[in-house]
Amino acid sequence: MKDNKVYLILIVILGFVGYTMFTMRDIRTNVESFNQKIDSIQNDIDSIALVNSELDNKIESLHSEIELIDGDISRVQNNIYTIKQNTDEKVNNVDVLTFNELVEFFSNRYSNRLDSKTGSSDSKAGN
Repeated sequence: MKDNKVYLILIVILGFVGYTMFTMRDIRTNVESFNQKIDSIQNDIDSIALVNSELDNKIESLHSEIELIDGDISRVQNNIYTIKQNTDEKVNNVDVLTFNELVEFFSNRYSNRLDSKTGSSDSKAGN
């Protein structure tokens, strides 16, 4: 009877080993398919990393262009401020001129222009 129990235990163990060997092949096959999927995903990651790198380069280029444009805008704003200051100064200077000084200023400034367009400022058509 002990021999029968030993044989029975041996048969169960052999059956278990045989079952494990067959199921391990399926697991190995599944590991291979997972490895293929991992490789495929890695290729996708590599291509996305390449595209990301190209986009980073474009961003750097655009950032450099933006800095140049910002510098241009600053220079234009400084020029506008300077022109405004000069214009305000001239307007304030005109405010302190007397009537006679204003007449003399405009007469001297525009006398050449009147002569060239109408012939002279004393013409009969001008009055």
